[in-house]
Amino acid sequence: MAFVRLSVNDTGMAQSKYFDLNMLDEELDICSTEQGLDDDNVKMDISFEDSNSMESVSHSYRPMDTTSPDNISKSRKNKEDKYCGVCGDRALGYNFDAISCESCKAFFRRNAPKGLDYFKCPYEEKCKMDVSNRRFCKRCRLRKCFEIGMRKEYILTEEEKTRKRMRIEENRREKEVEKFRHQSGDVTSSNNRLRPLDPEEQLAINELLSAYQQSLEISVDNDISRNNPSMTDLVNIAEISVRRVIDMSKKIKSFKALSQTDQISLLKGGSIELLIIRSVITFDREKQHFLDPYDNGKYAMTAEQLKIGEGSGLFDEHMKFVKSLAMDLKADETVLILLLVISLFSPDRPCISDKTYIAKEQDKYALLLQHYLESKYPVSYVRTIYPKLLMKLTDIRNLNEEHSQVLLKVNPEGIQPLMKEVLDLNVNKL
Repeated sequence: MAFVRLSVNDTGMAQSKYFDLNMLDEELDICSTEQGLDDDNVKMDISFEDSNSMESVSHSYRPMDTTSPDNISKSRKNKEDKYCGVCGDRALGYNFDAISCESCKAFFRRNAPKGLDYFKCPYEEKCKMDVSNRRFCKRCRLRKCFEIGMRKEYILTEEEKTRKRMRIEENRREKEVEKFRHQSGDVTSSNNRLRPLDPEEQLAINELLSAYQQSLEISVDNDISRNNPSMTDLVNIAEISVRRVIDMSKKIKSFKALSQTDQISLLKGGSIELLIIRSVITFDREKQHFLDPYDNGKYAMTAEQLKIGEGSGLFDEHMKFVKSLAMDLKADETVLILLLVISLFSPDRPCISDKTYIAKEQDKYALLLQHYLESKYPVSYVRTIYPKLLMKLTDIRNLNEEHSQVLLKVNPEGIQPLMKEVLDLNVNKL
C-alpha cells in the first residue's frame, strides 16, 4: 500500500481567514515555531471522494517524469484553469458530464435523484452560488448543477456500484497474488503472515493512546439534562468532547510543531468530523449509549435521546456510520484513534498555511494504520479492511455537511462560547 493523502471537501463551518482566536487560545498551549517545507515535494494521493462511476479507493501517483519543463508547466496551468461551474471552486475535471469540484460532485450524487421539487429555496430562488455559501440553499445549488449540464442518469445505482467495487477488488487481489508468486512462490504463507510493528511505530501508537487517555481526565463541568435534548443542548453537551479533542491534540508532538493559526484551523475545520469519530469510540453497543470511560453514568447519552436532539433523518445517518465502524468493521480503539488523527491532519482545511507538513503527517498516520492492521491480521484480510476504513473518512464528510446544515438553524445565543467559536456560530451571521 502507498502513502495516503485524503482529498475531501466542505470541511466545516470555518470559512473566513480572519476570526477571533481568544477562545481557542485558552485551550491550546501553542508552539510558535513555524514549519517551513517545500510545497513542490512529490507525493502519492488516494482520493476518498467517490468517483463518477464508483465508490472505491482510486490511486493516482506521479512517477519519475522525463517530460520537458515547458510541457510540465503547460500541464500544471491547464489543471489550475479548471473551475467548478456551480460554485467556482477549484475543479479537477468532469463529473457527471460537466466540470465541477469534488464537493458539488458529491452534492449532486446525493441529491439529484430526489429532484428539484424535493427542496425549497428560502430566498426567492435567486441565491448566488460560490464557495462560501454553496451550502445554504440546496435547491439553487441543484438547479445550477442541472444548468451546467450535470446528468443524473450518470449516477450509478447501489447494485452497479457494488458490482464495480467487486470487480476492482478481484483484479487487485489477482495482481497481488501474481506479485507474491513472483517474489516468494508461496502466496498462502505470505497472505497469512503477520507483520510486527517496529519500535518507532509502536512508540507513535503509544503516544496517541496516551494522549487520548490523558484527555479523558478533563472533568465534565455542566449538568445539562439529557432528557428530551434540543440541538442546542446537544451542542453544549458536546463541549466536553471538544475540550478533550483539543487536549489530546496538544499532546501530539507533530501537532504542537504547527503554528498557532494552523492548529486552530485544523481544529475548527474538522470539529464536527472529529466529534463524530469520537462518538464511535464512546459508543457502548450493549447499553446503546454514548459515555466516556471515566465519566459518571448520569452523563450517558442514550441512542433515543440523541435521536430526539438530532432528528430522525440525521440520527439514522449518524448511527449508520457508528455501527458500520464499531460493528461491521469491528474497529478497535486504536484503529478509531488513528482515524481521528488522520482526519485531524487534513491539509485541505480552510486557512492552512503549512499544507505540505500537514499532508506528510497525514500520510504517516495513514501508513501507521495500515501497519497496525498488518500486525493483527493476515495481509489478505488487511487488503480488504484497510480501504473500507479509509472510505469511512468520505462518509464522515457527508455527515459533516448534514450536521452543518442543521447547525445553521441553531440560535447561537444559547451556545457556550467555546462551541460558538469552534463551530463558527456568530449572532451577526444570522
